[in-house]
Amino acid sequence: MSKGKILIVDDDRTTVSVMQIYTENNGYKVVGTASNGREAIENTKDFQPDLVLMDIHLGKGLDGIDAAEVIIKHLKVPVIFVTAHTDEATLERAKSAGPAGFINKPLRETDLRTTIEFALAKTKPDKHNCINIKISVEDVLENLYDLTPAEARVAAKLIEFPELKNAADDLNISTSTVRTHLKRIFRKTNTNRQSLLIHKIITGPVGLLIKKDNS
Repeated sequence: MSKGKILIVDDDRTTVSVMQIYTENNGYKVVGTASNGREAIENTKDFQPDLVLMDIHLGKGLDGIDAAEVIIKHLKVPVIFVTAHTDEATLERAKSAGPAGFINKPLRETDLRTTIEFALAKTKPDKHNCINIKISVEDVLENLYDLTPAEARVAAKLIEFPELKNAADDLNISTSTVRTHLKRIFRKTNTNRQSLLIHKIITGPVGLLIKKDNS
């Protein structure tokens, strides 16, 4: 019987293989792997691991920190960052996601075992009670882009109703209010057009939610 289920996220196959050997040597079951942020979120939903081992830099798309924020805050699964990137700016951003621990590369089996044990001991009581919490599009938008609740509602509604007037009518606010929110949303999401904003949203974690809800 395994001591816990682990999901490994890293875009380097050699590192994935090493982590899998180390975790399985210590009695844990690797239920899946992922090589990018979107896949990490999707596999966490599908496999419901007890813990995610997450590299920070994953190439194009969502990085490990973006993915970890969604996994920790909305899927209620603890994440340990496993990374060679320890510059101050990266560490500060990673800490804000609320990880259960950090492990520096190159990996040492003793460090991995100890950090996993502490993380699971600290988070295990609440995990199974929280895994089925309903995640809303607005929640993810708020956390990913630091939007206010009102801005998140507007951004989410524009996916459904791209025409500003239709979105405003459905939200029961004025079109000018939607435009005001949209300017702030552009700034926070580093976009400058509505088409770019919608593309960015639906190709990120929100797209996974929409796909899952519609399946």
